Amino acid sequence: MTIELIELPSEEKFLEHSASLLEEAITTALSKNGRCVIGLSGGSTPLPIYALLKDRPIEWTNVWVFLTDERYVSPDHESSNQRAIRAALLDAVGLTPDHLIAPDTWKPLQDCVNLYDQKLRELLAKGPVDLVTLGLGEDGHIASLFPPVPAEAFEGAYALATHTEKFDVPDRITVTMPALLASEAYIFFLKGMEKKKTWLKMRHSKKNPARWPAQELIDTGKARAVTQW
Repeated sequence: MTIELIELPSEEKFLEHSASLLEEAITTALSKNGRCVIGLSGGSTPLPIYALLKDRPIEWTNVWVFLTDERYVSPDHESSNQRAIRAALLDAVGLTPDHLIAPDTWKPLQDCVNLYDQKLRELLAKGPVDLVTLGLGEDGHIASLFPPVPAEAFEGAYALATHTEKFDVPDRITVTMPALLASEAYIFFLKGMEKKKTWLKMRHSKKNPARWPAQELIDTGKARAVTQW
């Protein structure tokens, strides 16, 4: 399946174009449905993009945000995706706590996963997800679906506990493929030559979602990638 690949020549253009795409997706959903639901990934690449949305004319009172994944740390921990996304955007635009759907990481891990699954089901029962933002790890992971992605990530659950020894926080809570596939659109934000190598390797590999989970989303025909190599 082909995918629209938007290659930008500078970081400034990458950030500006990416923010404009998010603004367009949100305002289109608000105009069409009166509400917008977006899944946001964390990490160093998308946070400056989110920050640019603070000054855009978006009606945030009708926007709901969920996290594609979270580190199993307290919500105020320096490694928390929730904390970072709040600081970059959500607090500045006055998004109320009930409009942010995030794992309750102060609970025992499996309780946290079960409750997040329930929250996502309740959110998706009210309407579709309009957009999910994603990165691509150098190992091929998206959200916190680390290869080899376990079979249960493709089955009925909407949230899952995963583990990795590649990062400082090994325990994660992630949305699953069924939750991701509920979205109307996906945008991958990719920067740097190492990400380009990984992207090209994935694109030239045979279909193997356990190794390359992003292939599942690309094959929907609803994804695009914004890059600054």
